[in-house]
Amino acid sequence: MSDRNHPNVSPVAPIIAQAQKELLPPHKFYRLCREVCQQLGPKRLYFCTPTADLIDLNNGIGTKELRQFLDFLSEYVRCTDQEGHQDQFYLKRLKLRIGRKTKKVLSVKKMSVPYNKSIISAQGMKIEVEIAGKGMIGRVARVRINNGKDLAFKAFFDPNFVWQHGPWAEIPIGIRLKYCQVTKDMPEFLFAGQDWAVWEWIYPHTNPQSRVGGITYEQFAKQEGLTRLNPLNISNYNPHNMRLDPGGIQKDYLGRRFHDLLWSILFYLRKTRREGLKSLTPYLTQKMIGYMVLRLVSLINPGISSTTIKPKETKVGTKF
Repeated sequence: MSDRNHPNVSPVAPIIAQAQKELLPPHKFYRLCREVCQQLGPKRLYFCTPTADLIDLNNGIGTKELRQFLDFLSEYVRCTDQEGHQDQFYLKRLKLRIGRKTKKVLSVKKMSVPYNKSIISAQGMKIEVEIAGKGMIGRVARVRINNGKDLAFKAFFDPNFVWQHGPWAEIPIGIRLKYCQVTKDMPEFLFAGQDWAVWEWIYPHTNPQSRVGGITYEQFAKQEGLTRLNPLNISNYNPHNMRLDPGGIQKDYLGRRFHDLLWSILFYLRKTRREGLKSLTPYLTQKMIGYMVLRLVSLINPGISSTTIKPKETKVGTKF
């Protein structure tokens, strides 16, 4: 039996191996994944495996159960618009006897924060979730599992749209950057599903100078001929110019900027058709209009986007 057919080997393992060796364009990555789905039938794909500290076998929560919960959480995060909203979830795998058969089910109990402390504490693997903010591509929540380290959980708004942003772009970007140890000024990719991804959480005080090992994205981009990061979008940086989001990274080529602009327009048209014109209201603020004007100017004069803009210090989320 080949490794590819072994039950313990992920069906996307060959794709991940290829994504480690080269930056797969979104459409190519999507096509490879679609070919796997055609072979397996209607089955969700997952990329990379959660580390052992995110698993709780005492409560019956393994990789499969955690992924199932994160599939649910992606929809929950997409639909929760209140920034700073906090919830606690308790996961436990239970055995239910139905007739002569015993079935294992994943029990999920949600408790809003703050909650009534007089209520008996729930049992199970604890997952704390705080809505941190949203952008054009998706909404981000800060997640903490069993009082462990903070994680950035990103739920994508339009995961079926294949372009230079979204899961079909950011997942191969994350795999490639992690493999090449581009972690000096970029968050480390951890694992993902088809419509969500988990990254290292970057704090306002996280400083590239204090991070041991790894190289900067600028060094890597020069070696690989990749696009430069966009300094105009200051919300994507912490006060120490640490990038919070890898979106938009791709191979640079002639006409790329206008190609990206066309895909962006198509994305907004899809969003308007799906959610109505009111969905564009958050992008019509003075700050966003100023950004879009600068972005348009940068398309005409690429030199402006190379200007370093130091982000203002902002508070990202709150402590649990």
